[in-house]
Amino acid sequence: MMANHKETFEGCVIEIKDDVNLTINGKEINYEHDRTNNKWSSRYLPYTKYNSLLELARAIVRDTVEFSHANE
Repeated sequence: MMANHKETFEGCVIEIKDDVNLTINGKEINYEHDRTNNKWSSRYLPYTKYNSLLELARAIVRDTVEFSHANE
């Protein structure tokens, strides 16, 4: 467990606090954690499940219109 993590990924600041609170560029991101399969998902990318919260966050930055153009 990483507890707290902060990184800049493709021009966006991803921050995870206490392993549960996810923000991208200061915006809180709501997500679901399926404890049975230990997978994370979000309405931003509703058809994909990720192996970690950080993986989900990076995918949101990379693949959603709202964040993917932040560094342009």
